Amino acid sequence: MHTGKRFQWAIAAIAALLFIWVHPYNGIRHDGMLYVAQALKHADPAVFNGDLFFKYGSQDSFSVFGRAYAFAIVTLGVAWSSLVGVLIGQILFVVAVGLLIWRVLPEASRALACCILAVTAGTYGSMSLIHFAEPFLTARTYAEVLVLFGLVLMARKRLAAAAMVCAAAALLHPLMALAGVLLCWALAVQRHRGWLWLLALGVPALVLGYLGAAPFDRAFLFYDAEWRQLVDKYNFVFMTSWPLASWLALVADLALLGALALRQRDAYFSTVLKALFVVGVMCVGMALLGSDLLSNVLVTSLQLWRVQWLVHLVALVFLAPELLRAWRGTRLERLAAGLLAYAVLFQDLATGSLAMLMGLLLFYVGAPRGWHLSRFTLWLSATCLMLAVGYNWWNQAGLTIRMGEYLTGVSALDIADKSRIFLQQAPVGPLLQGLCAMGLIWCVRRSLTAVSVILLGLVAFTAANWDHRFEITKVVENTPLQGPHVFSDIVPADAEVYWQNDALAPWLLMHRRSYASGVQAAGLVFNRGTAIELDRRRDVTSTFDMQREICGLLNALRGDKGSCEPDVLSLALTCEADPLLGYIVMPNSFEGWALASWTPGVAKVGRESSLKTYYLYSCAQLIAKSKTINDKAADAS
Repeated sequence: MHTGKRFQWAIAAIAALLFIWVHPYNGIRHDGMLYVAQALKHADPAVFNGDLFFKYGSQDSFSVFGRAYAFAIVTLGVAWSSLVGVLIGQILFVVAVGLLIWRVLPEASRALACCILAVTAGTYGSMSLIHFAEPFLTARTYAEVLVLFGLVLMARKRLAAAAMVCAAAALLHPLMALAGVLLCWALAVQRHRGWLWLLALGVPALVLGYLGAAPFDRAFLFYDAEWRQLVDKYNFVFMTSWPLASWLALVADLALLGALALRQRDAYFSTVLKALFVVGVMCVGMALLGSDLLSNVLVTSLQLWRVQWLVHLVALVFLAPELLRAWRGTRLERLAAGLLAYAVLFQDLATGSLAMLMGLLLFYVGAPRGWHLSRFTLWLSATCLMLAVGYNWWNQAGLTIRMGEYLTGVSALDIADKSRIFLQQAPVGPLLQGLCAMGLIWCVRRSLTAVSVILLGLVAFTAANWDHRFEITKVVENTPLQGPHVFSDIVPADAEVYWQNDALAPWLLMHRRSYASGVQAAGLVFNRGTAIELDRRRDVTSTFDMQREICGLLNALRGDKGSCEPDVLSLALTCEADPLLGYIVMPNSFEGWALASWTPGVAKVGRESSLKTYYLYSCAQLIAKSKTINDKAADAS
């Protein structure tokens, strides 16, 4: 292997390691909690079928992922199933993206494309809450991997095989696979207009829906005012509720993809990009019409705006050669390259999307028309972009530090933790580390042994720092199925447990149903019963939750964590509001009222000892005792 090719492969390897570094494992969180709940449901349906998340039906019936996850949990345990599942998903994602890049891009721009996808956040949708290749275990990542393999097959003009792979992705996550399936269909229509007859399949689907066959029956189901208001309250599936920054990111992605499609020199790849652009615009239009305007449950459940993940990723892949061309061009084109690079790094921010649109305007409109740019303007613009990059890096890392201090309960993280956060804060921290590694590789590029040693060292460093779980997280995740846990010995298997702001603790620690939590709100988009019942349960707990929040604020203002605690009688009133609520777990001790207590068996949480003790309260006993106290008070008066 000659020196230049060796250096390119080394850069690709560094990019893969950067991708892993940017996506560290923090345990079961976000939507990963829902998927572990689905696995628990299959592992122990007697307990979890009655959980609010499943009580009125769930989307788990349209995926085989939950069953496979359940098998892994029974075999390996929850902690190892999640960790290994995320690691395998990330490796497969890197391999799929690498194959795509090597297939569709010229050799000179492959390394740059790898670096772009390594450091980008990959966010899409409302408020940048979701992104591709998530660092927690969901069916979405594996569906994305299959769709990417389908794209590789499309690039090789093997459309039938690509369609089969995308259809397989639909078995894992139909919503994520839909973009790939529609792209295959659009390319088939390009080849032969006869494929338009597939639209006729909508007729039997509507007939099945009219006859009440799921999920087609949702085509005749519409959100009423109450249901839609609840969906808007807890979710972001209606695009008209998106903030401006999310709309700018979507418009920027579509504009970039459209520009690249028109400028693509390879006729077949130009056709693929144009087809994906049409699919993206059609899905967004159908989502606005069917979901936001008509409030149709089926269209809303399909979440057609999710096509943005594929639009975003493909656009970033094909942007690499254009960035190189712009950088080698005039001063105006170099400014366009700088704006596009800034947009790649920060497209989840409004400034990033605006930079993308401005860069496209300068590169594809201004440069061909001969717009002039002075040297001073170029340097001034470059300085402003660098300052913006530094500010965003500082601001985002600071937010991560404050969140870490809140989650660990420490007053301030030490310098080692703060430095690690800055170095791992995507995209700037990993980018700087990648540039340093590439510089080192460049210095020793003539020695295969030296390059190999450096890469092995980076592999070892990345592997050693990939697992970022707190000790308390490991305790929760390593709890064996069905206990034993001190609370599980007391709480009946069919009881509803309210662990404030936490569904994972009752699910994993106690192996019991969660009474109400924010994470269960994911199901209310699909089922009216879930929406109404969750809102009712949140109303039951709202008074007590508000009291705890007020006490937390007072404690923070006074600098004394024990200066204010919720009232035990208000806790009893919460229990009285709903007979379904059986038990409450909270970190507040009311002497003589708790059935049991539990302190996590870890030495530290973060860098300081700040362990909480949790107390289990029975609603039946709370109501009985509070009634006795009230009766005595009435007799005394």
